[in-house]
Amino acid sequence: MAKKVSRAKQREALLAAAAAVEVPAVCDVAVIGGGAAGLAAAVTAAEAGASVVVLERELECGRKILATGNGRCNFANENLDATRYNDPQFVTGVCGAGDAWLADVLAFWRGCGLAWVSEGGRLYPMSLQAASVRNVLLDRCRRVGVVLAPGRAVESLDNLPTRASAVVLACGGGEALAGRAGLASRPFEPVLCPVAARPAYAGLDLAALDGRRARAHATLLRGGCEVFAEDGEVLSRAWGLSGIVMFDFSRRVVAGDVVRLDLTCGMPADVLAAAAPEGVLDPQVVAALGGGRASLERARALDFRVDGLAETNKAQVLRGGLLTNQFDSSTLEATPRPGLFACGEALDVDADCGGFNLAWAWKSGMVAGAAAAAHALGSEGNTRSC
Repeated sequence: MAKKVSRAKQREALLAAAAAVEVPAVCDVAVIGGGAAGLAAAVTAAEAGASVVVLERELECGRKILATGNGRCNFANENLDATRYNDPQFVTGVCGAGDAWLADVLAFWRGCGLAWVSEGGRLYPMSLQAASVRNVLLDRCRRVGVVLAPGRAVESLDNLPTRASAVVLACGGGEALAGRAGLASRPFEPVLCPVAARPAYAGLDLAALDGRRARAHATLLRGGCEVFAEDGEVLSRAWGLSGIVMFDFSRRVVAGDVVRLDLTCGMPADVLAAAAPEGVLDPQVVAALGGGRASLERARALDFRVDGLAETNKAQVLRGGLLTNQFDSSTLEATPRPGLFACGEALDVDADCGGFNLAWAWKSGMVAGAAAAAHALGSEGNTRSC
């Protein structure tokens, strides 16, 4: 049996591999950030004829892709809809209508050699392994001549390790870079994470249900008025609520809101009256709600008062980034700074769970990459620092 390589040895090998990459002194397009959007931008720019360098802070490009979708990578959704985003008008300007947007994304992945499957509209690689998505994307980068340069932290747009005619910002958390570029940004904050909340029913001890999952119709209430509602699986935790539905709620909740769960999922009263409590609910939930028919009534409108977000260090997305009103939605070029483009998490765009954030990353990367290549190649070889 082969001996397992230690993390220290793995890091040492990655450092050596990164140091061995020779960054050209001049290129057409420099992409800052080797994540989902940055790699899509790099491929698209290179296939348009530009010479491309990707500068990535981490020791590997595409590393975050491996953690998406619990390691399975829900890379898109069959029902792309701009209303699932915080800035629908801008997203529509960049991506177009949902059907055309999806067609573009799937054509991109077909070009990478990826096969996929659908689970309730959520698209996954056929292997159900995020590594498949990352590997075919990196392979396509290499095939079209993209220079992947990990281990390169960029502190200033005016001091890149390569002189470029166009620069694509594809890095989340780049407020310092944005400020030095003269662009305004919204501070980054975590979203798509659990919600810290306390049950209104005093008899319910959430610790007794820690780790239990249930289907529910969930409603977000603010001042007694409905703000948002969604059906799906909710995971009980000792300190609140988790699961995909609550991740979507995390984009909208504020302290003091109320999350109302209907664990009967809207079952009609006459059907409910004839049902046994343990024939409808998890028996452990029945016991936690006091047992008997009263547990069914409580389960129809189980309220939780929101304290805030939880486990933010594990959040799937950072909300915030460059303000979209500074960018041309048709090219993603910064209007105050020609030759500078942005995509993915670098922009103040975020969405619900279900492949929507990655669908934005791919398409915005494609738009920015194509426009950056056009800008660079239109400069007639007069390569300059952006």
